[in-house]
Amino acid sequence: MRITILDGYVDEPACLGVPPYVSPYIRYIAGAARDAGAEYRYLTIDQWRKGNAIQECDALLIFAGAIVPGRYIRGMPMSFREAREAAQSFHGTKILAGACAKLGFGGTGGREPVAPNTLKDDIDFFATKDADAFVYDLLKNGSAENRRRTQEEWRRWPVLGAEIVRQHPDFPQPLIAELETYRGCVRWISGGCSFCMEPLFGEPVFRQPEDVVAEVEALSKLGVTNFRIGAQSCFFSYLAEGVGETETPKPNVAAIEKLLKGICAAAPLLKVLHIDNANPAVIAAHPGESEKIAKLVVEYCTPGNVAALGMESADPAVAKANNLNATTDDVMKAVELLNRMGGGRGASGMPHFLPGINIIHGLEGETKETYELNFQFLKSILDKGLLLRRINIRQVMPLRREFDVHFHNLFVKYKEKIRQEIDSPMLRRMLPEGTLLRGVYLEMRDGKTTFGRQIGTYPLLVGFPYELPIERFIDCAVVGYGLRSITAVECPLDANKAPIGALAALPGIGEKRAIRIFNARPLRSEQDLAACMDDEKVAKRAAKFLKIGECAPNSMDGAYR
Repeated sequence: MRITILDGYVDEPACLGVPPYVSPYIRYIAGAARDAGAEYRYLTIDQWRKGNAIQECDALLIFAGAIVPGRYIRGMPMSFREAREAAQSFHGTKILAGACAKLGFGGTGGREPVAPNTLKDDIDFFATKDADAFVYDLLKNGSAENRRRTQEEWRRWPVLGAEIVRQHPDFPQPLIAELETYRGCVRWISGGCSFCMEPLFGEPVFRQPEDVVAEVEALSKLGVTNFRIGAQSCFFSYLAEGVGETETPKPNVAAIEKLLKGICAAAPLLKVLHIDNANPAVIAAHPGESEKIAKLVVEYCTPGNVAALGMESADPAVAKANNLNATTDDVMKAVELLNRMGGGRGASGMPHFLPGINIIHGLEGETKETYELNFQFLKSILDKGLLLRRINIRQVMPLRREFDVHFHNLFVKYKEKIRQEIDSPMLRRMLPEGTLLRGVYLEMRDGKTTFGRQIGTYPLLVGFPYELPIERFIDCAVVGYGLRSITAVECPLDANKAPIGALAALPGIGEKRAIRIFNARPLRSEQDLAACMDDEKVAKRAAKFLKIGECAPNSMDGAYR
């Protein structure tokens, strides 16, 4: 038997599989196919869009599940139209899997998803539970029912399916393997947040540290160096004490230490290890244990790490109406703790471990006052001198129930206000001019601008105002700011080779002065630079970023932090 796995990407509340991420689900499916004695071929939706045809085989599995609104730099999740077109082009057995098979194809926030049964004439099977278990049964036995994988299968298939990463177009770099530690939400006992799919899994099912470590070891041996422990609703609740008895179980420090320490030992060439997702109520309820876990994250993980905190709304009426998981007091305590434990700058140039905040609009009980309450809460974080690496503002997608979304124009204006008055000053505080960022992967060009990001959780977008060869790593220095991105130049920047666009981006230079520098080349000293400028202070400021002659920038201990 031969099966093609068409990866339409996944973006769920507790899992990401949009490039450069490869989701764990895809690896499980590959492992299940191997375990059933079948051959598989892997194809991403982006490869399919570029004309890579689905080869003739016995079965096609279309996997898709982008059910949270997102913005993407390169890969774009599969649309309903593309799923239908792919299915209609294939003549064997067709399976639709992922969250889209159960919840439909989402568009943007506030809009109802396209129901999966719209594809009933084009799809033979809808794998509404675990796609890997369905594939295994179908390939092994010729028939299948929707079911969950067993714990033994969950131990076996991630290791067996690890080799699929070699077929991913981002392998070996900048590929990052998403790791799953458990499914479900510890708040399932109350139904969880009104909009979220995680409580629908029921009681959380945890993987043991040694099983996750075995998966990492298999991936590492294949050449994977970047990992994110992102597929869980709350990292701090992994194997926590009191799950099923309370919505804020006590964090299990020993289990998390075993997990992190084991991953580092299993991946000796590890370059990136990040996490994602944290319930601020758990952190606030257990500050002692949470401090210890944050310390472990700083010790074993790499800088640039982010814990996305699910506040969702600072309006207590909205929180009550939608059974949200944390109060603003909880969120503030979590923000303060993570800033205290992880706010120091790491070797990559980014802070070690910072919080992010998720906000959703369109929930039940929302009024115009909700927008002001959210803004004022974020402003209070800024005024306290605290940092948020990311503020994620979106409109609700009606997956579990319908929501009557109002105030769209207000939403747009309010979002822009937060970008201008909160994000921008916070970004300048986090990354002062001259900060050195290491290991930025150049991904794409748009006109004469080159864009790159560090690998990891919610990486900051870096724009270079000149053309650079892509698909490689460079170090760079911060020279300017967007609302949620930075402008940078290579570090060191050779004054005698840099294009005018790079020189013009330096603080205080601009195009006219850049042309003067260009015409005065070759420069042999800072005095040569000053001689072609009309302002000595500007020349000294620019010299901090430049390699002039054989001299490196004179401020590696100053401007570069």
